[in-house]
Amino acid sequence: MFFFPFSGLNQGFTRPQGGARAVSPIYFVLPVVLIFSFYYLRRSPPESGKLEPENERSNSLGRTKRTPGDESSADLTPPEGISPDEGNASNKTLPPAAEPGLQILHDGEAPKIDIVAVHGLGANPDYAWVWLPKNNPPNRRGYPDKPFNWLQELLPAKLPKPCRVLAFNYDSRWFWDAPQQKLSSISDTLLDSLRNDREQNKAIDRPLIFIGHSFGGNVIEQQAIVSASRHCSAHLSISASTIGVVFLGTPHRGSLAAAWGAIIASLMPSGLAPEDRLLKALEKHSDSLGDRLRDFSGWLFSELVLVVCAFEQLVTDYSSRLPLLGTFVPSRTLVVDEDSACIDGHHKISLHTDHLKINKYYGADDPSFKLIYPEIQRMVEDTDEGLNRRRIPKPIPTDETSTSGALRSCLQKMNVKNPEDVLSKIETQKGQRVENTCEWILKREEFSAWAVGTNSHLLRLIGPPGIGKTMMATFLVRFLKCKIEKNPSETFVHFFCDDKDQVRKTPTVILRSLMWQLLLQRNELFEYVQPDFEKHEGSCVFENLFSDVYALWRILKNMLLDERSGKAFVLIDALDECEASTRKDLLSWIKIISQLSPAGDDGKMKILLTCRSQINDIEDELQDVGTKLQMGSAEINHDLARYIDDRVDELAKKKHYPLSLKQKVIETLKREAGNTFPWVSLMVAELKTTLMHKVEEKLNCLPHGLDNTYSSILERIPVENRENAQFILRFMVAALRPLSKTELQAAYATWKTNSILSGEDMQLYADILSVCSSILHLGSEDDATINFCHQSVKDFLLDKHTVNTWYYTDMHESNLLILRVCCMYLSEDEPRHFELTMYFWTIEQETYIGQLIRSSGGLLLSLLQYSYMSWKQHLIRSHEALLRDWHNLAINVTKAPALRDALLYWTALLPFEGMVKLLLDHGANIEVEDQCGSTPLVNAAESGHEIIVKLLLDRGANIEARKHKSNFKNTPLFHAVLRRHEIMVELLLDRGANIETTNENKAVPPSIAAENGDETIAKLLLGRGANTEAKDMFEATPLSIAAFNGHESTVKLLLDSGANIEARDLSYSTPSLKAARNGKESTVKLLLDRGANIEIENEKGQTPLSIAAVGRHEAVVKRLEQYSRRQQG
Repeated sequence: MFFFPFSGLNQGFTRPQGGARAVSPIYFVLPVVLIFSFYYLRRSPPESGKLEPENERSNSLGRTKRTPGDESSADLTPPEGISPDEGNASNKTLPPAAEPGLQILHDGEAPKIDIVAVHGLGANPDYAWVWLPKNNPPNRRGYPDKPFNWLQELLPAKLPKPCRVLAFNYDSRWFWDAPQQKLSSISDTLLDSLRNDREQNKAIDRPLIFIGHSFGGNVIEQQAIVSASRHCSAHLSISASTIGVVFLGTPHRGSLAAAWGAIIASLMPSGLAPEDRLLKALEKHSDSLGDRLRDFSGWLFSELVLVVCAFEQLVTDYSSRLPLLGTFVPSRTLVVDEDSACIDGHHKISLHTDHLKINKYYGADDPSFKLIYPEIQRMVEDTDEGLNRRRIPKPIPTDETSTSGALRSCLQKMNVKNPEDVLSKIETQKGQRVENTCEWILKREEFSAWAVGTNSHLLRLIGPPGIGKTMMATFLVRFLKCKIEKNPSETFVHFFCDDKDQVRKTPTVILRSLMWQLLLQRNELFEYVQPDFEKHEGSCVFENLFSDVYALWRILKNMLLDERSGKAFVLIDALDECEASTRKDLLSWIKIISQLSPAGDDGKMKILLTCRSQINDIEDELQDVGTKLQMGSAEINHDLARYIDDRVDELAKKKHYPLSLKQKVIETLKREAGNTFPWVSLMVAELKTTLMHKVEEKLNCLPHGLDNTYSSILERIPVENRENAQFILRFMVAALRPLSKTELQAAYATWKTNSILSGEDMQLYADILSVCSSILHLGSEDDATINFCHQSVKDFLLDKHTVNTWYYTDMHESNLLILRVCCMYLSEDEPRHFELTMYFWTIEQETYIGQLIRSSGGLLLSLLQYSYMSWKQHLIRSHEALLRDWHNLAINVTKAPALRDALLYWTALLPFEGMVKLLLDHGANIEVEDQCGSTPLVNAAESGHEIIVKLLLDRGANIEARKHKSNFKNTPLFHAVLRRHEIMVELLLDRGANIETTNENKAVPPSIAAENGDETIAKLLLGRGANTEAKDMFEATPLSIAAFNGHESTVKLLLDSGANIEARDLSYSTPSLKAARNGKESTVKLLLDRGANIEIENEKGQTPLSIAAVGRHEAVVKRLEQYSRRQQG
C-alpha cells in the first residue's frame, strides 16, 4: 500500500489577512509537481538517457512492461521499498513477472493446506513479497545476493505440512489510469479466483491461511464476510475452510495517510482519471472500515479462526520515491499505527520495521520472520483439529445421562429444570425469531470488546419493557452454543429469570442451574461439590446444600475460576425478574467475579446480563462495572420493522387482505409501535378478530403504549365475567410457576363450587380462560402452560395506579386465594398425606404424585401436585392477608389431621398466635417433625417469635427437642444463639433450657456465641453459669474459638470471666497460637498483654512467631518480634 502523508498541505489552504478568500498557489503548483514527479518516475532510465516510448506498452496487470532495470510500480511510485534508481545495473537479476489473478508460487506434493497472500494498494506485484539485494546492510553475511521471495523459497520449506502458496495479484493502481473499482469488486475477484482454482484442483475443503499486507488485509476481511454470508454457495466453503489470517500492517481502522492521498487525487486534472474511492474508504475511522471490522470480528468470534496482527514500529520514508515532493512537504510517517493494525482480543506482534518492509524478509534469520513464522506454524499444526471442531461440533450435554455414579446422583438431587426445556418454551411462547433480526448486536463494539477483549468481563444489555431483551437473549444463547460446540475448551451456561415462576426467580435456583450446567460440561469440577454432597447426602442434602445460596456461590465461584472451565460464558436474562428481596447478594457476587483477575486470566470470565432500565439496586451495584449497552431505537426499529412485516404478512394471508390494506396495516403498526414488540403482537391479535371492512376503523383508534392497551382490553370484558377474570388474573400473578390449562380450570372449579370436581363436572369449566384470553398466551394442548402475553402484564396488574380498577391485584390476597384452593386439595385422604404435606419436596415424592394423577385420569387430582409443592410458600407470602382472615382458614383444616399438623409446624414461623392456639385446641401435634427432625418450637425459636415460643412452652413443648435428623442436632437454645436472638436465649434459659447441652460436634452454646463474636449473648450465658472451659469435639474452648476468629471483645470478656489463656486443643494449640495462625494481630496483642506465653509450642513445635511467619501474616510477625525484643531487653 502506498499513502501520501502530506501534512504540510494545510499551509496551502489558509486565508489571507482581511478574510478575503484567495486561491492558494498550491492548487496550481502541487498538480504540476505531481505530474512532473510521475513523469520522472515513469521513465525507465536507459543507459543512453533517452526516452524509450516503446517501453510504455501495458501488460495484463496494468503495469508498463519491464525492461532490464525497470522496477517501477503501476502507480506514480516505484515498488514498495525500492528507490527509483534501484536495479539500474543491467547485470542484476530481476524477480519473475507476476501473473494476474492467482499465481502459484509453490505447489507442494499432495498439499495439505493452501496459503494465499494478498498485496497492498499501489504495490507492484512483481516485488510485493520480494527482498532485494539493494536493501542488504553493507558487509553483513546471510543476506541474499538476488531477489528473494520468502513466500516461495522459505515458508514452504519450513512448514511441517506440504502446502500450496499462492499470491493474488490485482491491478492496485489508484492514480494514473487507475481502474474504476471498489474494495468489494477486488474481494469478489479473489473469491471467484479461489473458488475456480479449488474446484479445478478438487480441493474445495482444503484448509486455508490468508496473509495480507496493508490494504490486502482489508480485501481478505471483505472476502471472509462475503463468503460466510453466501449460504449454500460455492463461496461458503472458502469461509468454512479458513483456519487462520496473518495481517501485516493492515489499516483495520484506517490511516491518516489515506486522507492525503485522496486529497492529492482530487486535485489532479480529470484527464489523469484518479480513483480515490479506495483511498477514502481507508481514511481514519471510516464508517465502511468500522462496519467491515465489526462484521469480520463477529465472524472470527463465531468461527474460532486464528488471527495474528503485526504492526510496524518505524516510520516510513517516502523521500526516495518522491524526490521533488520531498522538497515541499514532510515525507516520513507511521503509515498504520498499532491501534489501527490490531483487532481487539487477538494476538498482536510488534515488528521493528517500516510499512514497506513489514511483508519482506531476507531469510530464516530475519527478525520479523522469526516472529511471524511461529504464528503461521501454529495455524498449520491446528488445521485438522481446528477444522474438525468446526465441521463436526460437539454438542453441549443437556441432561444427566452422560454422567454416572456420585456425579449423576448429585445432578439429579439438585432438581434443576432443564435449561433446554426453558429455552424451547420461551421460543414457543414468543414465536421463532424473525430472520435477520437481533444480529445487529454482533456488530456492536461493546459486544465485540466483551466477547474477545481481555479487559471486559461484564456486559449489561439494558432496555425498557417490551423492547425485545429476552428474544435477544434467546438469539445469543443459540449463537454462543454454536460457538462453544466448535470449541470444547470453552464453556457456556445460561439462565432465564421469570418472576412468574418460582423455579426461575431466586438467586438459589439461578446458581444451582448454572452449577448444574457447568458440571455437565466439566465433570472433573465435581471435586468442588463432592465433599459437601457426601457430607449432607442422606440427611436433607437439598435443604442443607442445594438450597443454601452461600454454599452454592462458594462452589460455583471456585468452579468458574478453575482453569479447567476454560473461557466461561455466563448469560442471565431478565435479572430484574430475580426476586428483589433476595438478589442483593447475587448482585454483589456478580460484581466481585466480574472484577476478579485470576492468574493468567486473559478475559476468560464473560458475563452477559439483560435487564430493564433504571432498576435502582442493579444500577447502584453494577454501574461502575463492565460495559452497559442500551438497546436503542435505531437497532430495534430495524428488528421491529421486520417483525411487523412478518406478522402482518401471516395475518394478511389468513384474512385474505388486499395488498393496499396489508400495506396500510404495516405502515400504521410501524408508526405507532413505539419500539415495543408485545404491543405489535396484541394489535395483530386484535386484528385477527376484526372484520376486514372494519380494519381501517380499528387502525384509527389504536391505544398508545402497553398500559393503555392492557387497560383497553380489560375494560372491554363484560361486567358479568369480571369476577371470573379476576380469579384467573390473581391466580396467575401469585402462582409460583406457570400453570397448565387443566390446573387453572381445576383451581377455578374448586373455588367456584367449594369442592373438588372430576370427570364431566370439570369439563363444564373448560372454556373459563376465554374471558381474558386476549392478554394470555394459550397453548393448544391441555397440558400447555398458560402465561401472560408479556411480563409487563403482571407489572400492570400490580401497579398502584390501577388500585381503583376492578382488575387491580393485591399480591397478599392473591396468595391467600391460592392457599385456600391448595388447602381444599390437601384435605383429601391419601396414604402418604402427612409426608407429602409436611416435608420439603423430593424427586421421589414428585414421581409418586405423578403416578397418582395418571391413575386418576389426570382430572381428579390435576392440581394436587402443585398444592403439595407450593402451599407452604403461599402460606408465608399471604401473611398480611392472613392476619385479617386466619380464623376461617384454620377452622377449615381442623378435620384434616395431616394438614392441621403441617399448618401448625409452618405457622410457627409466622407471628399468628391465634391460629397456633386454635390449631392446638383442635388437636394439632405440638411435636410434629419435618424430615430433618425440626419441631414447631425449633422453628419459632430460630425465627425469634417470642410469643409463639411462650405459647408452645405453655402447652408442653419439649424445650430440649433437637433437629435430630440434621447434621448438628441443635436444640432451640442453640438456634437462638446462632441467630443472635438475645431475648429468645433469655426466655429459654428462664424456662429451664440446659445451658451445658452439646450438639453433634460437642459444642456448647458459649462456643457458638464465641464463634459468632456475639459478646452480648456470651455475657448472658456466662452470667447464667456457663462453663468457660467446655470443649468441643476438637477440644477447643470458647476462648480458643473466639481468638481464632479474631473477636477481640469476646476474647476480653472470656478472659475477664477467668478463661484459661493457655488451654490446649487436640493439636496442642493455645488461643495465642490459633490467633497467630489466622493472622489476627489485635487479638494476639490482647493475649500477650494478658500474659500469654510467647514461646509456647504446638504439637509440631511451632511458636506463635513461626506459625505467623509460615502464614505470611506480617503484622502479627512484627507484633511478636516487638514483644520478643521487649522481653529480651
